[in-house]
Amino acid sequence: MSSASQKRKTFFSFRWLLGLLAIVAAFFVLPKIVAINGPAGPVSQGPNIVLVYADDVDCETVFGTFPQQEIASMRFENLKALAADGIRFSNFHVTTPVCGPSRACLYSGQYAHRNGCRVNNPSSLRAIGFDGGYKTFDPDNELAIWMKQAGYQTAHVGKYLHSDFIPDHERGVSWKELIPKGWDHFRLSLGGNYFGFASYVKSTNESSKPEGDEYRTDWDIRNAIDVLKSHSTGPQRHKPLMLCWSPIAAHITGEGIPMVAPRHKSLYQDAEIPELESRLDQTVSGQISELESMPMPGAKRKQHLTDVYRDRLRAIKSIDEGIGALRAELKKLGMLENTIFIFTSDHGYRFAQHRHYGKRLPYDRITKVPFIVSGCGVPKNQECSELLANIDIAPTLVELAEGRTPDSCDGRSFANLLRDPEGESLDREAIVIENWGEAVTEDVVFPATYSSIRMQDSIYTEWASGGVEYYDLQDDPEQLNNLYESLEAERQLELAAKLRQLRGSDLPPMIAKTSCLQLDVSTRLCGSIKPIEIFGMVEADAGTEKVELEFRSTDSGEYWSENGWTSSPYRWPAKLLQPNGLTSAWTFSLDTNSYAKETDAVLDPRNVQLTSIVTDLQGRQSSQESLAFEMSFEDPNTSIASHSESKDGQRLTIRGNATGLKTLSTVRVGLLDAKTRQYWNGQLWQKEFCYLTAEFDDQESSVPNQRQWQLTTAKPDSSQLLLVARAYGPKRQYDHTPAVETIDLKD
Repeated sequence: MSSASQKRKTFFSFRWLLGLLAIVAAFFVLPKIVAINGPAGPVSQGPNIVLVYADDVDCETVFGTFPQQEIASMRFENLKALAADGIRFSNFHVTTPVCGPSRACLYSGQYAHRNGCRVNNPSSLRAIGFDGGYKTFDPDNELAIWMKQAGYQTAHVGKYLHSDFIPDHERGVSWKELIPKGWDHFRLSLGGNYFGFASYVKSTNESSKPEGDEYRTDWDIRNAIDVLKSHSTGPQRHKPLMLCWSPIAAHITGEGIPMVAPRHKSLYQDAEIPELESRLDQTVSGQISELESMPMPGAKRKQHLTDVYRDRLRAIKSIDEGIGALRAELKKLGMLENTIFIFTSDHGYRFAQHRHYGKRLPYDRITKVPFIVSGCGVPKNQECSELLANIDIAPTLVELAEGRTPDSCDGRSFANLLRDPEGESLDREAIVIENWGEAVTEDVVFPATYSSIRMQDSIYTEWASGGVEYYDLQDDPEQLNNLYESLEAERQLELAAKLRQLRGSDLPPMIAKTSCLQLDVSTRLCGSIKPIEIFGMVEADAGTEKVELEFRSTDSGEYWSENGWTSSPYRWPAKLLQPNGLTSAWTFSLDTNSYAKETDAVLDPRNVQLTSIVTDLQGRQSSQESLAFEMSFEDPNTSIASHSESKDGQRLTIRGNATGLKTLSTVRVGLLDAKTRQYWNGQLWQKEFCYLTAEFDDQESSVPNQRQWQLTTAKPDSSQLLLVARAYGPKRQYDHTPAVETIDLKD
């Protein structure tokens, strides 16, 4: 080799060395967060995150036992492997145990009373006037936004509840306008079905129903894996990924609607609800009366519950398979070692405990959920009993992403526990658990509006419907023995004050609902014979001091008072069922009997506007024009007491009572066939409305101003009749809320 060539080689080697040194130097002087191969912006050095957020999955079903949650008894191999590779958090709770609000708490890091998502559907009868749902969720201030700001790519697959997802192309509302802003990848499976569901994929802007009979969990996993693949090879691959998968499993479908993949139908054929009979026989001491009086299910109901229980196991099996597939794909793509993998649920579920089935209530089987974390830096096969909640997930993930946790979050980061589950505690005394509305089980509607503080091993609950509960969960994990009445008065006051402190906010009190049952059938109400029952629900973060009602005539501007109509403002105090409560039901009986009996009283009906006013313990007020109706004073009242058929089956007799301040003139009874909707005229059916006139009994009644009536007619050829009875007075007054009853007739 010539000397010139040797010099060129040395020169180029030297240039190469200088370039290498420059690159190395640049690496050390660049800040930790840089932009590479993409648009300007931060790139986090945090781990990938996969969050699996199941539906209705309880600890007992996953871990096999409750409350011990022993890993050895886990039914599902991939969840078992996930737990063996990480930490099982055994005291993890959701703060509002119902689907939509729980998810809003996770994404916002806020309690439901702060983010506003109190109920699934505010228009539902069971919401009893409380607001919430997707319309109150803020898509500009939630986990996906914060993770993007921290430099993450974000992806959602599966169920998502915080939008109606109904495009309106005529108004210019397309799918892309409906997708929450924080999600780079968004693959949505819609509705409540496991088969034949609608879907939408943001990357292709396509909405459709999957071809064939694809099972929903399988669709979710196929799309989640596709997101992982696309991210690993796409232009944003230098950024870490947060993937949230929300399967619909194990949410129960309607009767006859399948929820199980065909390949799983033969699984768990012999599975039984654990200790079903002993649970049903358990004696519960001190619960609210509606729960204490839950009916005992019959054999048919028990079999149905067992069938549903087995289907839930099969649906969770599909999640387990999905978790295995995701972890296998992460490993294949070389991403697993730098991924935090999390499994949890939006709430738990009860099967037969306290004879209750479902969710919404403040009991451990419902609020406590599986929470398993594995991945980079997470120690293996550990358990942590720290008191945590779903509002803590967002702050924790943001810290892992090296982002900034917003001040709006109520939750706390527990990232340090992922490194050392026995490390520094969050030093948390309690979390708030709360819910609004009503629940239904065994066709029984019962209250589900309450505020609780869940401590490490005890829980205190104030029910809006009245009643307070306190359970020692160390000695009584099944929450069978309410100890509240045995607490010293000082401890009772301490717990109430702690609840207000944790739940407290600067919001003024709120009137959720004011109702009157009579208004369901008439706009004219009379409280002179039978009091008008008015009731409602209020919420006050500082505690409710009082609820007052104003009845004002829209004709004269006068107020209804104890002495009749007056020009001075007058308020009636309602009865609070949970005095000083954060949420409280209230009742009021409007009785105008004394006024109506006055001989010189003006008894003409008045149009009335009812205004409800709530005052909290800090003196703040809110008011609402709640109900409008016509207020009468002389209208009679009618009731149906019994019916009977003659021995020869030819005659039908109906009996009842009518009450009026003045002379009663007649009672008219309409007989309507429940199936054909035709009216009985005494001999034949006819389409046109008609009624039959009853006769008064001359016997004296023990009730003042009451008379018994009786109607006898040829028996209609019908199996079921709808009876409507209405009493009339002498001046064309009549019962505006007639007696209505359905009766069955013998063949």
